[in-house]
Amino acid sequence: MTVSEVIRTKRAVRQFTDKPLSEEAIRSILNAGRRAQSSKNTQPWHFIAIRDRATLQRLAECGAYAGHLAGAHFAVALVASTADSFDLGQAAAYMQLVAWDLGIGSCIASMWEPEKAKAILGIPQDLHFDIAISFGYPLPSRERLSAPKPHGRKPFDEVVFWERWSG
Repeated sequence: MTVSEVIRTKRAVRQFTDKPLSEEAIRSILNAGRRAQSSKNTQPWHFIAIRDRATLQRLAECGAYAGHLAGAHFAVALVASTADSFDLGQAAAYMQLVAWDLGIGSCIASMWEPEKAKAILGIPQDLHFDIAISFGYPLPSRERLSAPKPHGRKPFDEVVFWERWSG
C-alpha cells in the first residue's frame, strides 16, 4: 500500500483475533515510533511494550474507553518527559500507520486514571503517561472490508482554507 492508501483506509480497531503478532511486526511498530519526528529532535518519549494479559487487563480498567486493551495482543504505553502531546502524537501516528500497513489494527486508549496506570507499569512519578495504544489482528468485519464511508470525513473545502481564515 502507498502511504496515502494507508492513511485513507486506516480504521480504529477495538476487537482483535487471538492470532499472535510476530516479534518482527512488534519491533517494526516500535521502531516506527522511535523514528518519528520531534521538536528539535528531542525525542521525549519512552515506549513500554506490554504483552502480559494480566497487565493489559489491569490497564483496560484505567479508562472508560480503554477496554480494548484487554483483548489486544500487545499494547504500547507512551511515556514522555513532558506533557507536550504533539511529539507523542507523531510517534503514535507512525506506529499505527506501520501497523495498518502490516494488516494489524490499533486503537488509542486514554488513561483516565494515570496515577493508577503509572503504578501498574512502574513508571516514575516525574514522567507523563496517559495514552496507550492497543495492537492486534482485527476481527473480520464487513465494515472493515468495505470502502471508507463516503461521508465519514468533512469535505476538503470545509476544513482547508487558503492563506487566511475564511470560515
